Amino acid sequence: MVRKVETGIPGLDKMLQGGFPEGRMILVMGGPGTGKTIFSSQFLHHGTKLGEKTVYISLDETKPHFLDEMLTFGWKFKELEQDNRFTFIDASNIRRIPEEAKVGRLQVTGKELARERLKKSIFTTLDGTQVRAIDRFVGDLGAQRVVLDSISGLTFRFPEAWEKRQAMLEIMEALDNVGATCLIISEAITIGEERQVQAEEYLSHGAILLQTLKTGERAVRIVKMRGTEADSIPRPYQIGQTGIEVYSDQTIYQT
Repeated sequence: MVRKVETGIPGLDKMLQGGFPEGRMILVMGGPGTGKTIFSSQFLHHGTKLGEKTVYISLDETKPHFLDEMLTFGWKFKELEQDNRFTFIDASNIRRIPEEAKVGRLQVTGKELARERLKKSIFTTLDGTQVRAIDRFVGDLGAQRVVLDSISGLTFRFPEAWEKRQAMLEIMEALDNVGATCLIISEAITIGEERQVQAEEYLSHGAILLQTLKTGERAVRIVKMRGTEADSIPRPYQIGQTGIEVYSDQTIYQT
């Protein structure tokens, strides 16, 4: 029997019949303003209340900005960090790689440098005097919940489909080695009224889509979830003062 991990998001666990399958990689997709970071941070915060260790890997925003934003929901991640229940890894410098740079005597493009950073710098971390791969570092922390926010911030340098897929494979393999339940955030790409299926969706064990509809109503849909049955009907959700709440007994009406 697959063990379940409570999400901490009211209503969502009912849709998942108890929570996320433990140790899986779940993709959280959505457009700007749909609450992807709030969703994943609420998942981490709930884990700390259960005595679990959590890790947030940021490819988009800095630690001070994250801590301040999460305080608006009453989530005191700074205190949790001091209690060794939360670790913030700032990898946002990938976005500041120049178009060209020199490595030794060689001139390389920003894309080549980004790939090198991905392998040797972005996914390594300094712990005291020792540099370790991110999967080793997170594993040594004993983290049970990990969030990567967002994969879109890492792969923007790789416009070719095969390059993007290779970069994501490297990321997901590193996180899969950790053994924790991981949420990977990604921007949803839409073409007109349709959503474009992305490579990371095929590579993940589960996928959740957050949407803002034309009516202004927000909807969450479980696109896939290996290892458990799940309610795939779009359900309304709201972002309130204490985070996200899903109304799992209500239905979205679209005209």
